[in-house]
Amino acid sequence: MLKLAIFFVLLIVVIFALVKIFDKIATPKNRMFFSILLWIVSGVFGYLIYSSVMAPIKFDEEKAIRYETAVNKMQDIKKSQMAYKSIKGNYAPSFDSLVKFIETAQFEIITRKDTSVPDVARNAAFRITTDASGKGGYFKDEVITKSLGFKSVKDSLFKNSERYKRMNVVKIDDFEVPVSMQTSSIIVKDKAFPTMKVEIDKNAILKGMDEDLLEQEKKKVSIDEINGDKIVLGSLEDVTLTGNWPKKYGSND
Repeated sequence: MLKLAIFFVLLIVVIFALVKIFDKIATPKNRMFFSILLWIVSGVFGYLIYSSVMAPIKFDEEKAIRYETAVNKMQDIKKSQMAYKSIKGNYAPSFDSLVKFIETAQFEIITRKDTSVPDVARNAAFRITTDASGKGGYFKDEVITKSLGFKSVKDSLFKNSERYKRMNVVKIDDFEVPVSMQTSSIIVKDKAFPTMKVEIDKNAILKGMDEDLLEQEKKKVSIDEINGDKIVLGSLEDVTLTGNWPKKYGSND
């Protein structure tokens, strides 16, 4: 907005000054030349004003596309690590081990059925007997599980896609941005819980874009934007897999 205001003021000052000068030095012979020159100067300043107005709009459009790509990558990592934890009990320490897990591991498909059965021990303690149908006395709830087979993690999470092989980088146009991942654990009430943190540098994601607008972007504090200088998933200090991006980014969470 500051650039726009400066260009607008300069345009008014320059045009006013040129009009005054042309009135003094213009003759019937060269009046056409000065008129064309005035139109050229006005056009240049008009273009500068237009560019100043459009620059933030184009920045936001390109930023949204790049953030969307980065957040989708984060969501792939999140669901892959959740699958790893559900089977292994912790998080994969590296992208190589996570890729190997996706390609080799299987989910067990289990059905669960809630039912109620006589509480034999309690009925015996109180000398309670049930009739032939099993009615009467105390009952307890039980969950009956049954295995229906197995399904590969790869087919469950990625189907026919192999994008999981490149979870360590984000492809932006003709360059790639590295994704960093750390895993650890914390103790809560004498029990260990695995933790994980994934980060992507916003400077790298927005590489090649307007430097002034990039600096403003890194200072933003809004519930509708990604705050700070990194896109972050999870934490090493808390048991969470929350990301710092708003819901408008990402398509497969």
